[in-house]
Amino acid sequence: MTRLTQEVDYSTILASSIHDMKNSLSLLLGTLDEVTQQCQAGHCKSSRQLPQLHYEGKRVNDHLVQLLALYRIDKSQYFVNISENDVADFLDEIILEHRDMLAYRNISFELDCSDDIYWFFDRDLITGVITNIINNLYMYSEDKMQIQARIDKGYLVIHIRDNGKGYPDDMLCCTEQQQKGISFSSGSTGLGLYFAARAAAMHKNRERNGYISISNDGITCHSKDNACAAQGGCFSIYLP
Repeated sequence: MTRLTQEVDYSTILASSIHDMKNSLSLLLGTLDEVTQQCQAGHCKSSRQLPQLHYEGKRVNDHLVQLLALYRIDKSQYFVNISENDVADFLDEIILEHRDMLAYRNISFELDCSDDIYWFFDRDLITGVITNIINNLYMYSEDKMQIQARIDKGYLVIHIRDNGKGYPDDMLCCTEQQQKGISFSSGSTGLGLYFAARAAAMHKNRERNGYISISNDGITCHSKDNACAAQGGCFSIYLP
């Protein structure tokens, strides 16, 4: 008797499962949006909790999208779609998408970007990067966030700052490879920064590649309990 065996490609199975989960979660988020609109009209008692539920669901959805993108990049199935973008309008759209979520925690958001900045980049990839950073800073910010965009030495530089406690030392001192580890104390997998680094590096212009950096050069924190030991976190992405 001949025994037939089939080698299992777990990465493909995982990617397919993530795709199915993402579709189901998108349906749930759509339903949650409908419930939110109904509650606003009917003044539901739970209306204040709905933005938080939407945030948590969207954060999971964004992580699933990042995983799928990384899988396709690794399999050479993702092709960068570079187009010219009005940077101020691009960033304004992202902020508008997060308006209700930020209002739930009374976080003010400032955009510092000239109206005459246009740049070539993959809109979907960079949207994913910035959305992930905003979602992370949402958890750690005291009450302020800022996006600043500038042209510096042939790069479009986007800084995203908050006035929280800043990045921990074990993240600031490590290389990109070391940052991909899992922290059981904080719950961090390093996925967001790894995705951001890969997305930035896919942007090339002649001899230059995009890259990211993190620092505690953020917005000065004025916590009531004086718990803030730094100026807040600052994530920066450089696109050539």
